[in-house]
Amino acid sequence: MNSRRAEAIRELKSRSVLFSCEGKAERVIVERLVEDDLLIVPKANVVRDMDGRPCTLLRKAKDIQREFLGVDYPAGLMIARIVDVNPGAFRLARPYTLLDIKIFDFITRPEIESLVLAREGELDRFRGRRGHDRQLNASDWCVQKLGMTDVKSEEFLLDYWNDADRLIRCIREAHSKLGGNKNDQLGLVDLLKA
Repeated sequence: MNSRRAEAIRELKSRSVLFSCEGKAERVIVERLVEDDLLIVPKANVVRDMDGRPCTLLRKAKDIQREFLGVDYPAGLMIARIVDVNPGAFRLARPYTLLDIKIFDFITRPEIESLVLAREGELDRFRGRRGHDRQLNASDWCVQKLGMTDVKSEEFLLDYWNDADRLIRCIREAHSKLGGNKNDQLGLVDLLKA
């Protein structure tokens, strides 16, 4: 295990953790994992938003500062950014850089819809796509090849990922087959209990 991954796991287990999700699909998945207590983060350490949700869709540093950093986190805070591509820079303003805050990015490579492909048994076909199909990303594959036109709908996703054990299997399969953790990046699999 590389030192960055080891540090992230150590911090996830000991700090308050704020999950900042790129979109609705990421949020649904993180919420399922939190509510079913499947993350290495102790459930009591998960920072909830104003609506009581265990993650936020806020992604800009200034928005997160405004909503979440006016509170004391005695054990320190970790901001876990759940994104599907290499994220841009995330810099806290000067006063917040002096606080005990760690920031880690968890990449859902190539995109979160690859978990749907795992559940539908389509990962191998997706990986071997040729010709015009090579242009399709996982989301487009779900729509065009599987007819899942509502794959980005929160209502659909809440029902689709209602079985947490199946979700865990899909996360592990996508990580294994799609070469997760390239360049020592962290992924959803790194958030899971052993």
